[in-house]
Amino acid sequence: MAGKSQTPDSTGGPSGAKPSAKTFSCTNCGASVTIRYPGQAMSVACESCHSVLDVTHRNYQILSKYGAETSGYSPLLALGARGKLFGRPWEVIGYMVREDVASGFSWDEYLLFNPYYGYRWLTHTKGHFNFVTPIKKKPQTSQSYKFNSPECAILDDLNYRLYYRGQASVLFVLGEFYWRVKANSAVAMEDYICPPKMLSSEADEKEINWSVSEYVEPAVIREAFKSDDPSLKRLPLGIAPNQPNKAASAWKTMKWLWMMFLVICTGIEIVHVAGSASKELLDFNYTYVPNTKSADITTPVFTAFKEKANLSLSFKTQVDNSWYYVSGELVNNKTGETYPFERSIEYYHGYDSDGSWSEGSLESQLLFSGIPGGQYYLNLDMESGSFKDSNPRTLLLTVRRDVPTYVNYFLSLFFLSVLPCMYWWSSRSFEVARWSDSDYTPYPSSSDSD
Repeated sequence: MAGKSQTPDSTGGPSGAKPSAKTFSCTNCGASVTIRYPGQAMSVACESCHSVLDVTHRNYQILSKYGAETSGYSPLLALGARGKLFGRPWEVIGYMVREDVASGFSWDEYLLFNPYYGYRWLTHTKGHFNFVTPIKKKPQTSQSYKFNSPECAILDDLNYRLYYRGQASVLFVLGEFYWRVKANSAVAMEDYICPPKMLSSEADEKEINWSVSEYVEPAVIREAFKSDDPSLKRLPLGIAPNQPNKAASAWKTMKWLWMMFLVICTGIEIVHVAGSASKELLDFNYTYVPNTKSADITTPVFTAFKEKANLSLSFKTQVDNSWYYVSGELVNNKTGETYPFERSIEYYHGYDSDGSWSEGSLESQLLFSGIPGGQYYLNLDMESGSFKDSNPRTLLLTVRRDVPTYVNYFLSLFFLSVLPCMYWWSSRSFEVARWSDSDYTPYPSSSDSD
């Protein structure tokens, strides 16, 4: 957002040696006033009384005056300071403070000049800087279907999204300007963003001027102007409208890698599931009396494959607001090696003020990994309780070999997704913060859902 009324040609500018500075007395207070670039400036602000004078008038007519309340404004970059930005040297010749009429939010603008390249602006807001170039080409503005936004602007095949619309007025000026600055003069402004660029327009009753801004890191400004001002060393506050989102760039790259690994992991899992035999080795039924204990139960011997594979035990019985507990061991019939285990089956349900509810299951499963081939049997101890009757129930025990598993697949997806999700969340949080000060944010707030 920069003062660009009556913008001169930004692509050229005067050529030749810099003209000699011109000095005259302020027609308001009599203090000495210097014009750094005679013939280019149309107005200049007295550094003593802050009156704005028309340098094209033979008597240096006073255009406007500022009261004592403006004495607190002080530029970070002094008038006359020189620095090299984007490969070209620039001199600070003007300083302006402007504010949004509706909100009272203010920002600084520095007018830069190079006798060979004309004028540029450097805007400053809460530690954020933008290098502003006036343009003659008018962008296309239209309804934005891509962004689901009220409007967008298109320039050089870039889509700029509407960020700000309002009126800006001049609060304070120092130095010289290429148009006649007046106190409290206001223009209609619009800002469209496509980070790190911003497209801005300013309109008064006579004309509409456009400019393109590019975000500049504060460290670049410090280095360019060799400034030791402590304010330039402070961290910027908040997020600027067109500040680059570094997390978004990382997310775009990581997104494709994450999708590639997702496809690879899914393909491996499909091959694993398709190649699993899931062969049933034992189907064992045992009848028990509820609310009693059953010990030293041994199943028939069953034979596993020769190679190592997983072994699945599935226990199922009819519990109803009750529980059933199984403990035991898987025993190698030849070596005597044991694999202990315990499982419980619980299922409860009922009604309360919120309606019906239930928890638990009628089935419990157990998986052994890497069981060598051979002959095995199971030793079981069982106990049941909370049954309302003593009618006999049946425990169904099924043993399967080489069953498909999904734990490793989902664990792999989880760990592969942690970093991408962090970058995605960081990127989104950055964008939400960026748009928090805009009336055209695409991110709904909590108040919107109320």
